[in-house]
Amino acid sequence: MKMVIYPPVSKKMVIKMGGLMIVAMLTMMLGHEYLLQARVDRTTAMQVASPVTVEQVIPANSPDFFIEYRLEREKIRSERSDLLRESIKQAQSDDARTHAQDIVLKMIMEKQKETEMESLIKARGFTDSLVFIRDDSVNAIIKSNSLSREEVIQIADVISRVSGVKIENISISAKP
Repeated sequence: MKMVIYPPVSKKMVIKMGGLMIVAMLTMMLGHEYLLQARVDRTTAMQVASPVTVEQVIPANSPDFFIEYRLEREKIRSERSDLLRESIKQAQSDDARTHAQDIVLKMIMEKQKETEMESLIKARGFTDSLVFIRDDSVNAIIKSNSLSREEVIQIADVISRVSGVKIENISISAKP
């Protein structure tokens, strides 16, 4: 039988891991589960004078785009999370371990914000939505045949409040 000796764990590491676990649990508890660009900023948003229509892109017999994309996004995140957890276990230095933990925490926070924004958009009366946070921008796809200027502004406001991203860095698309 092989005996494994683990290195001592610092209080800082315990606190970080505890915080990470709390955020992960909250994310799981709160988790609910191109088209036409309507770039949102104060100048262009006012130029959308009438509802914008989108051509049907997905054939009628195909699975729902929003469900399929959400499943694929979760699969990719799960794979990335597994790789990061493995790198945390095998990290040679505290800096490498801390960096990997920070990335995991960032992923969890992004997922939580995306889920919150999607839920708030649905609460505004839209059937479904997908929100993607990138470094300093956010993209949203709304399940709708068209979006009026008011709807684009309303969605952008929700996204900006939750994500902290400036409205001019938010892109909103409509997809039936």
